Amino acid sequence: MKRERQEELEECLRRMQTASNQFYSGAVHAGNHAFIEFTGLMNEYIQLCAQALREGVDFTKCNIHNGEPLPMRPHNADYLAQKLECIYGASLTTHPALTEVLSHI
Repeated sequence: MKRERQEELEECLRRMQTASNQFYSGAVHAGNHAFIEFTGLMNEYIQLCAQALREGVDFTKCNIHNGEPLPMRPHNADYLAQKLECIYGASLTTHPALTEVLSHI
């Protein structure tokens, strides 16, 4: 990866973290625990992107539209599942479309 692109992605990570921090502050003031948990999802995504960058992967290309997977380890998937369960609870298993998507994760 070119040094210039590396620097752009590092700046992207900083901006993402700033956005997550701002969201957290607002979410706490909203007073809904499940809503605050979205910060955990964002921070985990930021950590995954940072790890991808350390591995030489352009994380901005890792999405369903490009078909590139974001490098993820089992403990990351476990954490994401825990956060989704906290946020959406029983809704995850009562809606067939969600059950189908989640079965692929």
